[in-house]
Amino acid sequence: MEELKDFMAERRTYNTTQETHSHCYAQLIFPLQGQLSIKEGVQELRLDHETLFFLPPQCIHTFHSVVRNEFLILDIPHFMLTRNELQNRGYSWKLNNQWKGIRYLILNEIDQKPLNQSALKELYPYISYYLLQDQQPKSISYIHEHYNEKITVHKLASLEHYNRSYYSDWFLKETGKSPSSYIQEVRLNKAKELLRNTDLPILHIAIQVGLDHQSSLTRLFQKYEGITPSQFRKNTGF
Repeated sequence: MEELKDFMAERRTYNTTQETHSHCYAQLIFPLQGQLSIKEGVQELRLDHETLFFLPPQCIHTFHSVVRNEFLILDIPHFMLTRNELQNRGYSWKLNNQWKGIRYLILNEIDQKPLNQSALKELYPYISYYLLQDQQPKSISYIHEHYNEKITVHKLASLEHYNRSYYSDWFLKETGKSPSSYIQEVRLNKAKELLRNTDLPILHIAIQVGLDHQSSLTRLFQKYEGITPSQFRKNTGF
């Protein structure tokens, strides 16, 4: 694989022919128009006007498009990546205002002739910051944002574009826990915050962290803490 010695950025289009390859540099793929189907590992994604994709180095991927399209591609030399960015799988995110601003700045540079390489280097620390900030898997972010709702493994798996059986194995490798255990611990920690910092009745706290009954919260505390929620509150001095 050819080594990339500097940043490259350009507009690219894709056709209906499926291509499969890998490269020793990373890519950041911004949508401009149309859709791009991409398969990387067990992920199968359709990138559109709301989605961007980060592809780490040496990831085998297959891609094609059946509609008119255009994408902004930023090729990133592997030596510019931090250890945390060198993941073994691609990540997709919603194209929010921060990423739209970065896309605008890159487009502004490539519309200048010749391409201003030093400007891309100066921009990369901002790109790297948002890459690291956004790389928490979508399903784990979803648990932290929706712990007070009913959460199914099917929903979590769909967020990562995995089937349910593969997702459970993947989640265990990512966190060291099963999805249900991870959800329980998130709810437990949120309940602890409420017990420490409020005088809400324990039933209300149970409901706020996504449990239907006070007894469910009591069982959760006894399982992980060996005490009841009331005892925990008393011990923390509220």
